[in-house]
Amino acid sequence: MASIINTGISALNAFKRQMETTGHNIANVNTEGYSRQRVQFGTRPAEATPQGFIGSGTDITSIRRSYDDYLAGRVRSYTASHEEYAIYEQRANQIDNVIADSSAGLDSMLQQFFASVNDVADDPSSIPTRSVMINRAQQLTDRFNALDNWFTDIRNQLNRDLEREANEINSLAGSLAQVNARVAGLNGNGGGIPNDILDERDRLVDDLSRYTAVSTVEQSDGAMNVFIGTGQALVVGSAFSTLSVQQGSAATDRRELHIRQGSGPTIDVTAEMTGGSLGGLLRFRDEVLDESHNALGRVAVGVAEYFNAEHRTGMDFDGDLGGNFFTGLSPAPAAADKNNASGSAVTLGFADVSALTTHEYQLSYDGSAWSMLDLNTGAAVSLSGTGTAGDPFVGAGISITVVAASAGDSYRLRPTRAAAADIDVLVTNERDIAAAEAVLASASTSNTGTGVIGAGAQVTRVASPSRLTTPLTLQFNAPANRFDIYSGSPPSGAAIGSVAYNPATDTGTTLTVPGSITGLGDYSFTMNGTPADTDRFVLSDNSGASGGSVGIGDNRNARRLANLQAANLMIGGTATLANTYGSLVADVGTKTHQAGNNATIQEHLLGQAESAKAEVSGVNLDEEAADLVRFQQAYQAAAQVINVANSLFDSLLGAVRR
Repeated sequence: MASIINTGISALNAFKRQMETTGHNIANVNTEGYSRQRVQFGTRPAEATPQGFIGSGTDITSIRRSYDDYLAGRVRSYTASHEEYAIYEQRANQIDNVIADSSAGLDSMLQQFFASVNDVADDPSSIPTRSVMINRAQQLTDRFNALDNWFTDIRNQLNRDLEREANEINSLAGSLAQVNARVAGLNGNGGGIPNDILDERDRLVDDLSRYTAVSTVEQSDGAMNVFIGTGQALVVGSAFSTLSVQQGSAATDRRELHIRQGSGPTIDVTAEMTGGSLGGLLRFRDEVLDESHNALGRVAVGVAEYFNAEHRTGMDFDGDLGGNFFTGLSPAPAAADKNNASGSAVTLGFADVSALTTHEYQLSYDGSAWSMLDLNTGAAVSLSGTGTAGDPFVGAGISITVVAASAGDSYRLRPTRAAAADIDVLVTNERDIAAAEAVLASASTSNTGTGVIGAGAQVTRVASPSRLTTPLTLQFNAPANRFDIYSGSPPSGAAIGSVAYNPATDTGTTLTVPGSITGLGDYSFTMNGTPADTDRFVLSDNSGASGGSVGIGDNRNARRLANLQAANLMIGGTATLANTYGSLVADVGTKTHQAGNNATIQEHLLGQAESAKAEVSGVNLDEEAADLVRFQQAYQAAAQVINVANSLFDSLLGAVRR
């Protein structure tokens, strides 16, 4: 009789626990990270009788979580990937929305500026037209400056976001270490580790996966080791590492992530931090922000360098030689590594603007040789020259002069980064615009042949120019098929040079005065027709100082300044200035679109992974309600067993009393 009662009591206790657990599941249906729990039963040892073994009821062996490590790992992996692409797209979209905007970007300003240059070329003597050109130039440089400031603001915000993300990761690491300590303390106890504590730990790891890629390894004592990024140990047992944001070793505006275990040294792990919002921020900085900032600077360099070079070959409204129209730009100073030897230094210059890229470089010295690495591609950059002032290193469009160096020195080079901030307009007086040519080409009135000299153009200028005080006379030598060049007009003394010209084959071609014009530079002109022997053509000062016509109405240099808009000057001579800016817009737009597509794909995969995990671990109210009814019926049936046993016991007592 006692065995029947014991069996019923064991069932009552078991089904009571089932109903309690089911109620716990229902109560936590909306608790984030909660895993459904199930009561596991085991049969009690049977009792031996002469007729055989009779069962003695049931025991609760455990209360387990419905949990799958593989599915949980997939959710974390897709969470990290989705957050990375989502934050990347969000930040890249900020850049794309501004630089591609017609009112906020640079393209419309470039067009308006060159339209004003064309207006000056059409009417070089108009002061109002010249004034508009200066105003448009100032608006252009103001836009360069404003965009540069905007990029700087975005960089400062990103640095603050990195610090915030690092603090969040540190907070989660501390909480995980505390949970690990509790788990290790409970491990081996009769009751085991509470499922809710395990859910709490998994929830912390899930939260961590929003910030960075996460992987876990469980120890024998139940504690979980947590690794972030590509495998950096964040939590080991009850100990955790601290993530910090520090100033870069070379670039002061670039932040790096360092990790520190206990009281040990900090280690730079920036390159190892992937996935999650932290990885997205770093990728955005390296792939979009840095390159876009550098690309904006490259356009500024192109505008200033090419426009200045052309403007210097002209003559202004007062007959003076042209100067720089925009500020002369130099590469951003090389960012020296903090471990460089005291006194070490290099200086940079622009060697070939058309060869400039949007990349950044690492310049290193091993004690015997210098090397330069493209940080965007990882490829070595070929350097020519010896690094001296007279023979600087030249590579990637820049020149490098070594002032002093020691083994182990290194520099981060960002040649175009500061250009958009530095560009400004130097010409503020309308009369200082060099719209005219410095040299006037004319034919002698006594010529008898059909030779016609073109307007000509100054194509280069010496470092310290001066006006052409003494004209040059080009006298045709028919038997020799050449122009002999004499000083003065009329010519005096012996010829000082010559330029070949065969009327039968060279008509319409461009000729250049050999050896350049003293005090100015190289001057090119076209010659058509057949000059007669001794026909003369004179190159004189266009200001009128040496008998030429005053060049107030001359638009030759203004026309060449306007032609810069359509010239393929950038990206290896394949793109105009506008196209170079357009490549920036296209590059950012493409990366933003790709990031958006990737974020959508990862969101879809994340949804599938979460659904698969929810099928295993999630609480289904319909299922729990059905279980509750089923367990209630089982409980009532167990109670009936006890009632039957009680009736049998009463019947037995009644029979004995008779």
